[in-house]
Amino acid sequence: MKVIKANASELKASVFATAEEVIHSLLEMGWLKTIPLESVGQDAPVMYFLEMEAREGGMIDPLEVLQGYFPEGVLCYFGVLSYLELTTQTPPFFHMASMYKSPLPQEWKETTIHRAERESHDRNPLGQEIFHFEGAVCYKTRRNAALVPGIHLRNFGPRAYLRMTTLEQALLDTLIYPMQCGGQSVVFEAWERGIELWNPDRMADYLLGINRHSFDRRVGAMLEVLGSHNGSSKLTDRLEGVRRKLDSSSCDICLLNGMSYPLLNESWKVRIP
Repeated sequence: MKVIKANASELKASVFATAEEVIHSLLEMGWLKTIPLESVGQDAPVMYFLEMEAREGGMIDPLEVLQGYFPEGVLCYFGVLSYLELTTQTPPFFHMASMYKSPLPQEWKETTIHRAERESHDRNPLGQEIFHFEGAVCYKTRRNAALVPGIHLRNFGPRAYLRMTTLEQALLDTLIYPMQCGGQSVVFEAWERGIELWNPDRMADYLLGINRHSFDRRVGAMLEVLGSHNGSSKLTDRLEGVRRKLDSSSCDICLLNGMSYPLLNESWKVRIP
């Protein structure tokens, strides 16, 4: 259609077959294959895999399918942790996020947000189910771009690029959205692996851009739980600056947002396992 519109004055309407005819021909030639998507209460989207010269790469990854379904979206949570080899567990679900731009309030009341989510009985806390693929549930969710500064493109073999969160952003996401990231065991495994691979200066930049002290406090407490020294003066300065501002009036928060823990890390005012 782009070619037709760009050359409308030179082409006749009959020059090109309709999209339906092209798809039918490619299916008959064996170049096009239907991707087996299972519906979830409504008709599943119809997607095709065009092999051609990539015939040897016949296996399709759920991340690739999600990116094809929503090209402008951002892959995140459990699926990205698995792709980055931050967990040994196989994800039973994957997430694609649509980004929206909206300034956050100066003080983000996490407890208020999550109480509203719990009271919404009709809403799946993992997001909107769009289809199942090879036994995994694929979700679509919405995220505020102000909370997701870490997004990049990664080359995914000969066929595609994936738009996903960076390693440092994925680690931050585990603290704020632990359920979407696979739960407590996956989160701790991801941090244990992640701090061997991360760029702490980049994490400091993300925390500065997000500017929510609850994020900094969780990162600082997690590093203490793991007994890790981040090796970055930039991140250390950022975290220590936040810690110095805490006092007896500061409210306790939990290490993993939405989960309850019995012990209190006094220096960060964060409840830990």
